[in-house]
Amino acid sequence: MAEFKTLIDAETGEITNAAVLAEGDRIITANQAEACARKLTRGPEFTITQMSNIDEVIERVSDKHCGYLLYLQCFVNYSAILENPDKTAMSREDIMRTLRVGRTTAHHFLKEMTEAGVITEEVDTYRLNPRYHFQGKTDNTAVIKTFVAKVKALYSEVNAKDLGFVYKLLRHVHLETNTICANPYERDVENTLPLTKEDIARLTGVTEKSVYTKLRNLRFGDQYVFAEVIYGNARYYKINPFIFYRKNGQPDATLREMFSIRNNFAKRSA
Repeated sequence: MAEFKTLIDAETGEITNAAVLAEGDRIITANQAEACARKLTRGPEFTITQMSNIDEVIERVSDKHCGYLLYLQCFVNYSAILENPDKTAMSREDIMRTLRVGRTTAHHFLKEMTEAGVITEEVDTYRLNPRYHFQGKTDNTAVIKTFVAKVKALYSEVNAKDLGFVYKLLRHVHLETNTICANPYERDVENTLPLTKEDIARLTGVTEKSVYTKLRNLRFGDQYVFAEVIYGNARYYKINPFIFYRKNGQPDATLREMFSIRNNFAKRSA
């Protein structure tokens, strides 16, 4: 490690304080140091979903394949190319291994995705259409962030069809509250129109009984995907902001508490 010492110039006699490098140390520029600091302080990695466009995906792609897509976007780079952890471009075999599916399933998935224009194939390199999903910055507010580590963990415990159900609801997440609602771009929270389980059943094409089971039970580890809010005789739902979130920064205290309090009750009674 470098240390600062007082040095005397042999020719001029000038006294200065300088960093003396130990063996193995190297000098970095100010820009390199700043980039390193940003990397250390930035938040969790996420990808972006264009909420107003994914209707096109949902109309053309099966629920199960929507689930595979939600997981696979965790591996997109800034050039929209699907890449392996070692930064090499994914081949068809890599996609099959990443999704943990057989060759036939991977073939049908990629065929449907390429025909729908969601994924393009370029000499055994696969690219996500940024009209739907990408990684990077945007000034568009009609988007939702998908946190990579959380979705990877979710995929390990939830089947692809259930993940596709979650995917279908991303276009209905309210900016301020993470409520699943009919008007996700409404700025005044007093005018939010929450979706009931009956509404969600109609939107997703799933039976009310199955919807209710998914909304109450989808989880990974001790994290639930949805929270149920009971207001008199009405029930509505919020999606976990640690998995999917629209705003910059951290969710507010009320929203964070909502997704931890169930576990806190469990810990208290243990």
